Amino acid sequence: MWLSFYLTVFVTLLFLDVPGYLLGRTLGLPRMTALLAAAPLGMAVICVMGQVLSMAKVPATPAMMVGLPSALLLVATLLRNRFFPGARDGAPAVHPALVALFLVAGLAAGYVFLAGILPSPNAFHQDYDSVHHINSIRAMMDSLSMSPLDGSSYSTESDALVAVQPTGYYPSGWHVLCATVALTTNASVTSTINAVNLALMAVVYPLSMLLLLSTIFPGRTRVVALGTAASLTLTIFPWGICNWGPVYPNIAAFAMLPALCTLFMRAFMQGGSRRAAASHLAAWFLATCGAVLLHPNVVFSIAVFLAPWIVAQLGSSSLRIRLGSRATIGPRALATLFAVFFVIVWVGATKIPAFADLVSYHWDSFAEGDGAIANVLHLSYMRGMWPAPDAEQLFPAAILLVGGVLLISRRDTRWIVVPYAIAAYMMYVACCSTDDAFRSVLIGYWYSDPYRIGSLATIFSVPLISYGLDAMAEGACRLVRLTTARNWRALPAVAALVVAAAYVPLALFYPGQARNGFSYEKSSPWATYVSYAYRAYSHDAPLTYQETDFMESVHRLVGDELVINQPFDGSVLGYGVTGLRCYYRYYSGYGSSSETWQSRVIRQRLYNIADDPQVQQAVESVGARYVLVMSTDERNNTFVKGTYDAAKWRGINYITDDTPGFELVLEENGYKLYRITATEK
Repeated sequence: MWLSFYLTVFVTLLFLDVPGYLLGRTLGLPRMTALLAAAPLGMAVICVMGQVLSMAKVPATPAMMVGLPSALLLVATLLRNRFFPGARDGAPAVHPALVALFLVAGLAAGYVFLAGILPSPNAFHQDYDSVHHINSIRAMMDSLSMSPLDGSSYSTESDALVAVQPTGYYPSGWHVLCATVALTTNASVTSTINAVNLALMAVVYPLSMLLLLSTIFPGRTRVVALGTAASLTLTIFPWGICNWGPVYPNIAAFAMLPALCTLFMRAFMQGGSRRAAASHLAAWFLATCGAVLLHPNVVFSIAVFLAPWIVAQLGSSSLRIRLGSRATIGPRALATLFAVFFVIVWVGATKIPAFADLVSYHWDSFAEGDGAIANVLHLSYMRGMWPAPDAEQLFPAAILLVGGVLLISRRDTRWIVVPYAIAAYMMYVACCSTDDAFRSVLIGYWYSDPYRIGSLATIFSVPLISYGLDAMAEGACRLVRLTTARNWRALPAVAALVVAAAYVPLALFYPGQARNGFSYEKSSPWATYVSYAYRAYSHDAPLTYQETDFMESVHRLVGDELVINQPFDGSVLGYGVTGLRCYYRYYSGYGSSSETWQSRVIRQRLYNIADDPQVQQAVESVGARYVLVMSTDERNNTFVKGTYDAAKWRGINYITDDTPGFELVLEENGYKLYRITATEK
């Protein structure tokens, strides 16, 4: 079981990196840049293929999704290398040894923070968003329709009449990737989700961060190397957010964010080579398009990082624009104008109707002013927001402060602090602001979700912490040089190793204040994270293991027949987890104008099918032949408690062994499957 799980992780990386690397080389990217930015470029390839095949009504098999574009891109790469050799990369080089270091560190951290915590590869986080994720992946697998623009739990032709909610645009690139990988490996949907996420967090994100750090700290190998410790020991991202929501598509977009920012920056570091600059810009555009289909807020995340960099580049340039014979706009004025323009566009975009639901999403504040400041300064962004425990990471916070002060002291690196400062202020607003209008403008592009904002701040804090760790290593070297070992060649490397070895346990085990239920106590970041992770993945409600086994038995018995179910008993997850064609695959929409008349009649009056012709017509029109009735005793202890209304489901809840029009065909542990006999001819 675990061997096939790790094979699925490997396949995920192949599906992202092979077409992505070949696309990068076809565009003219240097080998190392193409390798480290392969994941977002590969995501673009997969999304384009999914949409093209969907529009052409061609089955989106793995061979068509990955094999065909990889073959075409291989030919294109060979032709380009033959007739148009790539230009020399003018951007800072990435040391090959660092790739191995980040890869090994990422895989080790991935095991410690995720794989080693999972009770089984099939364990999954039973929270609200999981319903959409799991059912949409299964629908894509069954329909072989992989459009990244449409996330639906009813994609197959046979399910066309059973949708109870309208479907429309929903960024589904992550679902497309999961479905393609699952079809290839024959792994379960839940195991595939864990494997894809592990690949993104343990490999894609570290390599993406390596590309960024190597670019903003050129020639500073030790700073970059210490980025392994800085990027993989902060519990908010990439690890903690995996237990929240879960917001898996945003995790994927954030994992690729550093590489996306770097491709744009490196385009303007090519020493006047227009072809090399165009290659990087084309790669950045395509990779960003692919990432947008993971989650649109990646565009605004890129903007938060790149805007300060652009301002810094303009301000330090010799660029001047003449206005008439005398007036000119100098570098500083250009930088100021760009900053003003950026703010205007940012605010104006919140008025676009397409973003209305996104920016208006409401989250309650959860910290007072001083508490919010402490949360930000102590890197405990989510502290006080239940059920999202978060302990203070005091040692990384101190190192971040050191790195920030040192970066600000140098004019050429001052801009690096600004993206983190912006994200930190956004986090402060997410913690304590009650002004919904202001929250919508500043953090609405992330649903005003504190965990997403905290993740953004975490990503942008990595360069500061890396620089601070390097300062500690340099301080240690200076102390040693006062001794007889001052000429030791290996001293810089050993100092970095010692600093990293000391930093990692201090970052994870140095105790800080954390919330436990409704009280606060001292706890290490690691203990707080582990308790939350175990709770997320050991949760077996609303879908229990026994209910899963029963639905698998039902699936073997009825095959592809449609089964009417009461979604709040856990069967809302049944289609995605077991493949059983359950009629109801959502928690919401019932009683709204978007609900079909068949759905309304079935959930309210199904028990009266023997005497009600309209119920018979509704059941016949959707093609249902069975009804699933499972225990709901665990409902009061789950996240669905607040949305369940028994009165809306009496059509199913009232069915018993004695109800006319139904025949009991399977029973286990009190769970029952009935055949609908009232509509049989």
